[in-house]
Amino acid sequence: MHYCTRCKELYSEDKEILKCPACGRKTIDNPNHFSPVKIITANGFELERIRAALNDGDIPYSYNESARDAGIQILNSAPPENCDVYVPLSAYPDAMEILAGIGAIKEVNLPDNSDEMFAKAKKEAEEEDLPPQKAQIIRILSAAAFLILIAGVVWLTDFIVELIKNLLTK
Repeated sequence: MHYCTRCKELYSEDKEILKCPACGRKTIDNPNHFSPVKIITANGFELERIRAALNDGDIPYSYNESARDAGIQILNSAPPENCDVYVPLSAYPDAMEILAGIGAIKEVNLPDNSDEMFAKAKKEAEEEDLPPQKAQIIRILSAAAFLILIAGVVWLTDFIVELIKNLLTK
């Protein structure tokens, strides 16, 4: 499987897809499990339906105005005509199944020989997820460290200002 870092598209294992057909950039064959992958371009009600389905499926996603429609929103103050929807590589198979389930796409078209890569990406993403208790402890410790850092900066600033006052008054 090949991945274009500019277009965020996945391509099958064909030897001919060493360059992205859309932009001409060289594709890579080992994207990170967090790499955003374009799953669909949609607008209006269809976009809202897709967003709701991805939210219901707990699939992280983002969307941007399609590059070919850039500037239209600025000119007429209307909502974007076409938005590209992206999901992390590790969530790609699940997102495609959801899209097929709501009828946004006709069938799930996963690139050939992709099962192993998606399983690896999903495993890497799960390994990086922290249990809720550890995540909460890390947040608390981070907040405490930040407060200590701020207190240290304030103390150091007061010390330097006092030192300068003493040097100037003598």
